Amino acid sequence: MREHYLKELEDINRDMLDMSGAVEASIAKTLKALKQQNSKIAREVIAADEDINARELAITDKCVQLVAREQPVAGDLRKIIAYLKAVGDIERIGDYVARTADRAKELSNEKDFKQLSNDIPRMLKIGGEMLHDAVASLVNSDVELAKKTAKRDNLMDSLNKQVYHELLALMREENKNIKQATKLLFVSRFLERMGDHTVSICGWTLYSVEGEHVDL
Repeated sequence: MREHYLKELEDINRDMLDMSGAVEASIAKTLKALKQQNSKIAREVIAADEDINARELAITDKCVQLVAREQPVAGDLRKIIAYLKAVGDIERIGDYVARTADRAKELSNEKDFKQLSNDIPRMLKIGGEMLHDAVASLVNSDVELAKKTAKRDNLMDSLNKQVYHELLALMREENKNIKQATKLLFVSRFLERMGDHTVSICGWTLYSVEGEHVDL
């Protein structure tokens, strides 16, 4: 029974990594869509969100079925609970990526579009890296990686504030910047929320391993 349980858990590990990888791919595409004003790529990201949502439901079903069949206790049960919670965070990150892609699609129609803040692409890149490491910390029960990854959210928060002040200044400077800057403000907020959800995943790693809820 134990061998069968471990095999099923390994399948869920793989599914979690695949789902995270799909979101990371969407992040990379969204970055490209923003930089190139490419509406086609942006639409691909938006369409891909349905697949990410389906992956969440499939993993949730596997976790519930595993609990029902094997009735795990202690650390085994905490691991599955952590997966159930974390997969929701990954799905929410996917939603924020799709919303960012939607803004990129809108901005693709702006003839005089300027990348008003260089920090937004940086936030996208950091967000993708944080997601990758947060999920890796969970499937590998790596507490140190979880703590290290969670600390990077301080930079995401700082960049979000910096973007806010930069774009606000540009809107005050010239009225023609208002439309584009407002859309980018939404993007910055979406990316900041992505960081928060990766911290949540890191928190579930600590719960899985140590059995405690820690404020990271």
